[in-house]
Amino acid sequence: MNDFDDLMQAAWQEERPDGDGAMLAARVRRHRWRHRLRRGVEIALTLIAVVLLGRLLTGDDATPAHWLVLPFFAVYLPAVWCLLLRAPRPQSIDATQDVRTYAHVRLSQLRTALRDLWLARIAALGLSVYAAVAATAALASGDAAWQIPAGQLLAWAGVWTLATFWLSHRQRGRRLQEYRAMRRLTGGHD
Repeated sequence: MNDFDDLMQAAWQEERPDGDGAMLAARVRRHRWRHRLRRGVEIALTLIAVVLLGRLLTGDDATPAHWLVLPFFAVYLPAVWCLLLRAPRPQSIDATQDVRTYAHVRLSQLRTALRDLWLARIAALGLSVYAAVAATAALASGDAAWQIPAGQLLAWAGVWTLATFWLSHRQRGRRLQEYRAMRRLTGGHD
């Protein structure tokens, strides 16, 4: 691992052409723009789902399945998006500075990514708990119109939770490895 640190520090401190810093800053800006665009699309899809479910509930087409899914979309997803949008925003000029400044910027990005993975796991668990409570309540009521959608919601929540934990586990290992390498470049300080 120390070889990686030494190679990265040597590569960073090599003589760079004058335009290299501007090119790197432009790449950081493009990355940030793509990240914002992706978040914007995710938020728009969430809002569309809330509006569509809300409209269904005001009409005669509302089924027990709609009532079971509405709390998740109407309360839970907007709250998660509010938390995700509070992520720190490093300045693109920081990426063109010395290796320690770059490492601090990268540490901030990695902390945000690790926090997002943690939030995804908590969100999946929250959905599973909600689905389990809904399925239990539907079974207790004895109404088949509610039992089938609640069972389906519980099954999909289980699949979603397992997939989220699997993906999170895979990505977390790589990000933690890079995080540790960046911490060594900063001398162990964030």
